[in-house]
Amino acid sequence: MVKKPTKIEEAGNKVTRIGAIISASIVIITAATGICTWVSNQFQNMVSSQISELQQDVKNTDARQEQSLTRLELIMLMEHDPENKAEIEKVARYYFVILDGDWYMTGLYSKWASEYNGDISFIITKE
Repeated sequence: MVKKPTKIEEAGNKVTRIGAIISASIVIITAATGICTWVSNQFQNMVSSQISELQQDVKNTDARQEQSLTRLELIMLMEHDPENKAEIEKVARYYFVILDGDWYMTGLYSKWASEYNGDISFIITKE
């Protein structure tokens, strides 16, 4: 014969079940928190990486634009004010030494320098 549980035993069984439910809930919450933390960290790393890439792209774009604008300024000075030796040499020095100007402008500037007795030493030596 199966003995019917007493009220105290029933209460004990309920407490045991409630304890098991609470324990399982804690395990689930802990796991969910860990997963959320991992996902959050992955997302933060991805966003940080993309921000760094964008910042580098902006720096590269700014450098190219500065080089392009300085090249244009140098061409305009040599074309429209070729006698302005001091300003042309100042812009050329900045373009070639600081901005690491290209070979195309080397030819144009050298041609101007030979015509107007300009300084080309900074092109050759890259001070």
